[in-house]
Amino acid sequence: MTGIISTIFGIGATVSLFLIYLQKNRSKLLLCKLSADICWIIHYFYLGAYSGMVPGTVGIFRELIFLNREKHKWCNKIIWPIIFILCNWALGYMTYKTPADLLPIIASTFVTVSLWLKNPYFTKMISVPVSIVFIIYNFYVHSYIGIFNESLFAVCNLVAYLVLGKIAVNLPTRNVMKHVGIFLFFVARGKSLFFFKSV
Repeated sequence: MTGIISTIFGIGATVSLFLIYLQKNRSKLLLCKLSADICWIIHYFYLGAYSGMVPGTVGIFRELIFLNREKHKWCNKIIWPIIFILCNWALGYMTYKTPADLLPIIASTFVTVSLWLKNPYFTKMISVPVSIVFIIYNFYVHSYIGIFNESLFAVCNLVAYLVLGKIAVNLPTRNVMKHVGIFLFFVARGKSLFFFKSV
């Protein structure tokens, strides 16, 4: 039963993260991230992977503060990302059992920095190394939906960054993801990519 609950919330987290890539607005991007954090906390709790819960737990408070940076001056202080990074490492220390337990903490540190910067494109691109770190951790805790999720988004981000390059910077995110989907479809079928020159 716990495995089913864990999987359901893992799927919920994956859907929430996918919705991030359809957002043009930074606030909506952070709201999707907040929803994903809640789902991942429950997912890792039912797996007994308590160190995996740390990024989501800190992330809930982090996104609430970051969402209000434009509304309240006190939310826009540089002290906030520092506090959240320190909280990550403090909770990581409390849940530490093996070196693998440090992986989510390292990943969350990068996420905190990327979300603080007001650049949605950079936020998405920095998720590639974050995904690699979490893939390793998910193998360790047997989170198969986590492995699928991180692998999928690492590939999408990498393709957007390496193949689309400047196109990804200039187009709305929705169009970028459409072209990433087209790219993956043609790669799977072994087709030529010359059509990107006319995009």
